Amino acid sequence: MISFPGRGMRLLLFGLTIAAYAGSLTSPFQFDDRGVIVQAEAVHSLGALLDDLGGGLRPVLKASYALCWAFGGSSWPFHVFNLLLHLVNVELVLRLAVAAGAPASRGPFTLTAGLAPAALASGSVFALHPIQTEAVTYVSGRSASLATAFVLLALLFHAHGVRTGERRYRLLAAPLAFVLAVLTKETSVVLLLGLLLWDTLVERAAFRELWRRQLPWCAAGAAALLFLLWHPGYFKLLYRVVGQRSLADSLWYQLGGMRYLAAQLLFVERPCIDPGLWLGPSQVRAVAGGGVVIGAFVLAVWQRRVRPVVSFGAAWFLLHAFVPYLLLPRVDVINERHAYLANAGLVLAVGAGWQEWLAPRAKRLRRAAAALASAGLLLLTLRRNSEYESEVALWESTVSAAPRNPRAFNNLGVAYEKADRIGDARAAYRRALSLEPRYTAASKNLNRIGDLR
Repeated sequence: MISFPGRGMRLLLFGLTIAAYAGSLTSPFQFDDRGVIVQAEAVHSLGALLDDLGGGLRPVLKASYALCWAFGGSSWPFHVFNLLLHLVNVELVLRLAVAAGAPASRGPFTLTAGLAPAALASGSVFALHPIQTEAVTYVSGRSASLATAFVLLALLFHAHGVRTGERRYRLLAAPLAFVLAVLTKETSVVLLLGLLLWDTLVERAAFRELWRRQLPWCAAGAAALLFLLWHPGYFKLLYRVVGQRSLADSLWYQLGGMRYLAAQLLFVERPCIDPGLWLGPSQVRAVAGGGVVIGAFVLAVWQRRVRPVVSFGAAWFLLHAFVPYLLLPRVDVINERHAYLANAGLVLAVGAGWQEWLAPRAKRLRRAAAALASAGLLLLTLRRNSEYESEVALWESTVSAAPRNPRAFNNLGVAYEKADRIGDARAAYRRALSLEPRYTAASKNLNRIGDLR
């Protein structure tokens, strides 16, 4: 039977999360949303969705789009779904934090204890940090949040089955959640390594037991790989992605991406939907990214015996934010929404550190610190969500944060055009061409509106 420990604190956290994202419910469809939803016939009906299964990608994600589209094709059902999904993920992170901090308990779905400060801190940061906005408010960011839900469910089902001895959780529910995760987003296959980290660092399984638990997952991973290679749509995707960059170039770009994520997590830079990482990092930024990767790796190794939750969180972050996009390089390197799943591990480490630091403090100080941190995150997320009120607002904030990104100026020009601000659109296209004279899209757009007044 599923219990809900710490109900009062949960309700407070969920209320703050809803308040932080309430403004997103009126946001329009943004750029990528048109291609994958508004203009995609495959998600406009169940029949079209079934016809798309033979060659289409991400059927579970598309099914969620089709469900929302059935409410009339407006954006608000998509935003409601995304917000509810984020609340589900917050709950899963809370349960993961409690389970990680109490490995002797029966399992994540039979816990009866109240929420420890570590769990509450982990859930609060995951729920309210502004870096999560792109996976929640941007409709197309659902691929990250929906895959995260299935990945965390698979991990929790596995942990529950291991601790209770109920095989239906470990051998049925967990693999089913894993399959749904892969059919939502392909990079979910790295969960197989995540389960190995959990059993090694949190459950402290002996080698023989570890091998026995992981053997079914090795078979599941092999089956998932064969499916991805057999399916024509996924094969084409993998073929295109693998050849994007050499391994050395991919490492260089990904180090720049890790520096960018660290800057967002630590509030060093403003959030940005298109930071222009595809332009390539400077040497300083790549070295800084290398410091982030090495630091997380050293932390994971150093703390594996003393603070296993911290070790697991740091390793999980690297596994999901760094490894997949190093081996399967993207043109855009990485976006904030791609850190959503990785953050689920990182907040565990933050929560464990928060509890250890606060433990000797007075209760009044602990409550004041928690209230100030939550209020600060809430305000920052509210501000970030306000930038999604319109396409013009979104891309004006983007060019402000990434003034050297020609694509951002081109997209701003398109947004100005849609708002019938032709003069501003012309200026934005010219700015894009001044940054990249060979930028074909901006040149075509500027030529097309040249005679308009």
